[in-house]
Amino acid sequence: MRSTFSDVEAKAKDLTDCEEYQQQTSRRSKRNTKYDHFTGSTTLDNFVENQTPGQRFEIQVFIVIIDNVLSALTKRMEAYHEITGVFGIFRQLKSLTTEEILENASRMVSAYEDDLESSLGDELVQFAELLKTDVATVIDSKKQESLELQFYKLLLNNSLESCFPNVEIALRIYLSLMITNCSGERSFSTLKRIKNELRNTMGQERLNHLTLMNIEYNLLKEVDSESVISKFAHIKCRKVYL
Repeated sequence: MRSTFSDVEAKAKDLTDCEEYQQQTSRRSKRNTKYDHFTGSTTLDNFVENQTPGQRFEIQVFIVIIDNVLSALTKRMEAYHEITGVFGIFRQLKSLTTEEILENASRMVSAYEDDLESSLGDELVQFAELLKTDVATVIDSKKQESLELQFYKLLLNNSLESCFPNVEIALRIYLSLMITNCSGERSFSTLKRIKNELRNTMGQERLNHLTLMNIEYNLLKEVDSESVISKFAHIKCRKVYL
């Protein structure tokens, strides 16, 4: 992708109707450079100054963005491969042999040993046989719904959760995973109003409580604050009556 800069630059110029970089139309001050007696030339800054605006943009912006994008995509693909290695068995359940099903089930149990039992392998073998019967005619890979969601609905609609408890749990875990592992940074305006320069020393617990009270302001208005204050004062009362 690094070698595609010329094509990207040409398309950008056609899209923006701009043929020149800003540096080409503005005056630049040139500073004096010292002669390097070891290399027989001036310093590296002179090399940078001799670059065209297009070359400078390619090196300082385009290549940096491409490298960051490729690095981020590689990192996220590794996460997807890890999930597929655990839950990919559901998409291949009809074509796998009994030994392969048991092997994949063992890997899933190891990943979620606190949630799944060792009997998951036997349940998946029986569930694979169920998918070959008339009960599973509603399963269609061409539907917009994922196969995992169709499998889960099949269990619920036919009240088969008790027959395949671990399969149901495994499907529920997969379906409740985040659909993406990347997100943009969002501004939390409520938190900004609560945590300002006047409250920099506020503890985390108090900050959480104030933020929650601000978010649920409509519910807070319905609470009788006087009774809450009275109960709090009674609990924290330090007076000793003689």
